[in-house]
Amino acid sequence: METLKYYMFDFWEQESDPRISNYPMMKGGPWMAWSIVAAYVYFVKSLGPRLMKNRESMNLQSLIVAYNLSMIIINAYFFYQIMVPYHLGIDINIWNFERNEHLDYTPRTMHVCFLSYLYLLSKYMDLIETIFFILRKKFNQISSLHVYHHAIVPILVHMFIKVSPAGGPGAMFPLLNTFIHTIMYIYYTLSALGLRRYTWWKKYVTQLQLTQFVIFGIYGWLFLLNQKGYPKIFTFLGIIQPVIFFCHVFLIL
Repeated sequence: METLKYYMFDFWEQESDPRISNYPMMKGGPWMAWSIVAAYVYFVKSLGPRLMKNRESMNLQSLIVAYNLSMIIINAYFFYQIMVPYHLGIDINIWNFERNEHLDYTPRTMHVCFLSYLYLLSKYMDLIETIFFILRKKFNQISSLHVYHHAIVPILVHMFIKVSPAGGPGAMFPLLNTFIHTIMYIYYTLSALGLRRYTWWKKYVTQLQLTQFVIFGIYGWLFLLNQKGYPKIFTFLGIIQPVIFFCHVFLIL
């Protein structure tokens, strides 16, 4: 019972970074994140299909285009914020695997913490994609791996930025992920607009996704072998996800 209590409450207070604890949903354990994800899974796997069973599919082209454009802007903004003000990302040392116990409260570091929080919110926005599938009755596109991918990412991002919101290993994922997502949503926008002649490069988008997961997997193992001071459970969870995501993309080819 004491062990359960520790991992449900004390662990999060002990390991959390105080620089991000005052943001909404970031105090205490990741219960709000888990609640949002649980509601998402329930809707897309049960409630949504039942609600749409006897209804016509919705025409959401304009809404989808607007959503895709907003995701292009959001991901491009994050990539810019990491690359340009921090000298192409060099100032955020992704090869420093040692957790720094000395907390830096300089304006630039606090800005990174704020960006980390905004990045988490953008992962919740990714969930909207599946809701569009439900409303359009594209149930064939809602595989278990698709739902798992969208559900686990906000939980993991929440956990990692709670422990390390300011650079280091925590910057590697958004650095590459926002670049790939910017390209992905450009493709999705062109496809939603029916501009098929401009979507010939779909296979390269898939190849970029697979390359991303390979890089994350290699980086995760390097982190596991060299990290100091980070909770080991986070390391384990971080390593297995690229393998699962790689399988997700590979199986839909």
